[in-house]
Amino acid sequence: MKKLLLFALILTLGTNIAYAGEDYLNLEKEGKYQKQVMQVGFRILNANQIEKRMMFYYNNTKSVNAVCYSTRRIDVYKGILPFLDTDDELAGIMSHEIAHGLDFSEGIIRRWGMRFKPKKYEEKADKKAVDLMVNAGYNPVALIIALNKITNEPSWFEASSTHPIGSERLVYIYDYIYSKYPAYLVDNEFKNNLYYQNFLLTTKKEREFIRKKYSDKAVLSVNAKTEKSNSD
Repeated sequence: MKKLLLFALILTLGTNIAYAGEDYLNLEKEGKYQKQVMQVGFRILNANQIEKRMMFYYNNTKSVNAVCYSTRRIDVYKGILPFLDTDDELAGIMSHEIAHGLDFSEGIIRRWGMRFKPKKYEEKADKKAVDLMVNAGYNPVALIIALNKITNEPSWFEASSTHPIGSERLVYIYDYIYSKYPAYLVDNEFKNNLYYQNFLLTTKKEREFIRKKYSDKAVLSVNAKTEKSNSD
């Protein structure tokens, strides 16, 4: 009996050592991703003068996702990294989650709003992400590229989804960039990017409408100034 217990103890210790070794090897192999996630995250916080503390973790989960918890902890899952080719794309995904973190910091009423009107706050986070990226020196067009790779395109009747339809997200992000930061669209380093070219192909009609909308606004603005000048 004693020999059996001793054997079981040795087997347990050996198993623990083996698992510890595997964890250590994973840490050595994937530690660079943890550093990348932290560096991008803190760059966004510092550049935007965000005083609310947040934490950034590389999560070994294979899901294609990134999440922000109510504790303002942001996890970037292992499964999403193969879809992101640049730090700008990673910054887009993380800026979206940081925007959620800012909403979480606003208290219980805001948190309930996020729970019961999730699509509203997803759109808000997408647009806030653009501002955060620009302030941190990242190209906001990269958010369009990243989301074009990973967002779903559910049927119209799948209203239970917590996120807007992928194509809708891409268009209103483009609209927001067009209205606030048009220089990124004129002098666009991603113009030959395969995934951005696909976005341009699939949103031609919507983008023409956006350009017309702001063109009309510009004409109205000029006419208003002319009328005011004439009246003066």
